[in-house]
Amino acid sequence: MRAGEFAPTRLSRFVLRLSQARFDFSDQLVHAYESERETGSLFNFVPVVFGLGILTYFSIASEPLASVVWASAAVAGVLAWRMKTRGATYLALVALALFLAGMGAAQLRTWAVLAPKIDRHMTAEITGLVLERDGNARGSPRYLIRPTAISGLGADELPARIRLSASSGKQRFNPGEAIAGKARLMPFNGPAYPGGYDFGFFASYDGLGGTGFFLGAPKPGPVIAREGIRERAGIVLDRFRQAIGTRIRAGLPGEAGDIATALITGDRSGIDNATAESLRQSGLAHVLAISGLHMALVALTVVWGLRWMLAWSPTLTLNHSIAKWAAGMGLAAATVYLTISGASVATQRAWMMIAVMLIASLADRRAVTIRNVAIAAFLILVASPESILEPGFQMSFAAAAALVAAYSALRERGMRRGRNLAESGWVRRLAGFVPTYLGGILFTSLVAGLATGLFAAWHFHRVAPLGLLANALAMPIVSTLVMPFALIAALAMPYGLERPFLGVLGWGIERMVAISDWVNNFGMEGITGAQPVNLLLAGAGGLVLLTMLRTRLRLAGFLPLTLLPFLAAEARAPDILVAEDGRTVAVANVQGKLVPLYPRRNRFVTDIWLKAWSGGQAGEGSGVLGERCDKDLCIANLPGGQVVHVVYDPDLLTQGCEKADILLMPRLKWLHCKGREPALVLKRGDFEAGGSYAIRISRSPDGKASFKATASRQDGTRPWNRRADVSADPER
Repeated sequence: MRAGEFAPTRLSRFVLRLSQARFDFSDQLVHAYESERETGSLFNFVPVVFGLGILTYFSIASEPLASVVWASAAVAGVLAWRMKTRGATYLALVALALFLAGMGAAQLRTWAVLAPKIDRHMTAEITGLVLERDGNARGSPRYLIRPTAISGLGADELPARIRLSASSGKQRFNPGEAIAGKARLMPFNGPAYPGGYDFGFFASYDGLGGTGFFLGAPKPGPVIAREGIRERAGIVLDRFRQAIGTRIRAGLPGEAGDIATALITGDRSGIDNATAESLRQSGLAHVLAISGLHMALVALTVVWGLRWMLAWSPTLTLNHSIAKWAAGMGLAAATVYLTISGASVATQRAWMMIAVMLIASLADRRAVTIRNVAIAAFLILVASPESILEPGFQMSFAAAAALVAAYSALRERGMRRGRNLAESGWVRRLAGFVPTYLGGILFTSLVAGLATGLFAAWHFHRVAPLGLLANALAMPIVSTLVMPFALIAALAMPYGLERPFLGVLGWGIERMVAISDWVNNFGMEGITGAQPVNLLLAGAGGLVLLTMLRTRLRLAGFLPLTLLPFLAAEARAPDILVAEDGRTVAVANVQGKLVPLYPRRNRFVTDIWLKAWSGGQAGEGSGVLGERCDKDLCIANLPGGQVVHVVYDPDLLTQGCEKADILLMPRLKWLHCKGREPALVLKRGDFEAGGSYAIRISRSPDGKASFKATASRQDGTRPWNRRADVSADPER
């Protein structure tokens, strides 16, 4: 080394290498980004950014100004359009325009569905037109009605549609007939607990303004004119669906016939609760809901069957595009299936996904791509922005995106075999097909189960631990026997030839239910309990990156997924839970398990609470229940020493003032304590405005207890929130 030259040290060499690695990493990121942009992968994020705008609209505390939102979106869009380069600024402007458009679309949809609602429990004489008929859990008829008169309500206060059950099925009213009678009306329930699934929210977006039941048998009402072609067409279609269901049950009686009816017409009202619970626990409940699986099996059965028949004619094969003919017929079959199945929101989503893919095939494009999944998701969000909050939307698109990305990765790496099977004999082809088919089912079930598991845990507080096994055993039967023979039976029905095919369909359904029951005999329920929202956000973010990108950038999706074990935790139950009707109350015992104070009341809500915080089972009540618990007063003792009084009788308020630390009075509006007053009081007005409540107790370092009551409706100014009068329900 010459004099004056610098001798590099180990530290300087390390810093130099680190700096070079940083520049190399930056170059690789830029190259990967350019590759993503050139291949058009960034388009896949259009529904993601649009959906984030929708989520923001539904989560903010106050209503935005529509003119400002749309003007801002237009300005961002015009600026992006006028830009000459397609750099980071351009992407930011496009993302901002999509985000604001998502907010605006959600607001427009909310305004479009605004309609009067039943806001209190009431008994009234009603007349109306039956639009649809199905059955409730007890097998009694349940009617979707357009009311024309409700005593006590003016014409401008009538909801657009209500759903009423009848206790007696001796006289059943068909769609299009007028109905009248005395009924008990009530609003739809809100969330069972703060942050839970809001039944009333989604009912309002479905156009429903109330629910209830007839007091006694309803009777024919005065003749009512049908409004518009849409209502008339709906009545005709529902009668057609009922006729199909009658034919199915006549040819296939019993449980198998009820499930077959659900698969073909979408009417799941006849399915036994035990069977439905068995399928949910085993991970096969998706078979009952007409979704992408059913649409794909129906459409592809038609496509493959038609191509096979047309291929027998060399003239047609050589001179015409029979593949496009088959794709067109598959789309037509999917559309007919959408119509006769009732066109529920979930079925509309499934049809749109299949339609996008078949139209791509007709246009000589690849049918199964992430881009087509993104297009379908975007179209659905534009039409019904609230879908992004539904478990069905989240789980169906999570599964679709994961499966398309997974199979695309396999295809790119040449891992899919069987390219030379066509040149082999039929024995060798069969020997190669069977393991490939079974392996595909296992792989599909694994990928779909992993993609949807987080959403199932978040929404339903449970997963299916043996879902892979159940699907591996049942899906070959569903895909080769159940759905194809359901389609064949439906096609044969006009000729009166459906019964042999219904017999095969019934055998397949019985095997599927038997597999479900056998899997459940292992006793693994898979109840996860309530999970933090960060778990869902991390999982969804990782899934988006892994499926929407094509280069190594998608590996960044593993980063949020590595956080999942640290985010998952057994949530601590609230110290007190109260349903919005004020009748259903639960408190936590010393083990942190929930103890319902009125176990027979509103078991639906109680079951949700127990799955969320008690492993599905009620906790031990000793030490919790006080000296009295009846319809007028219930006293509970919390592990921290606090005393809870749930008071329904005004004459017992004095005792609550003197002894209770927490006083709940869901039916009473006023409290006048002459001396001591409880630390926390929730009155009738609080439940009317706030809905259900979760109360948590914390202690400061000096041992002083503080109470935090969280309501399910934080702000009543949003259009879908409403005050519900809980005082008029006579049953305590």
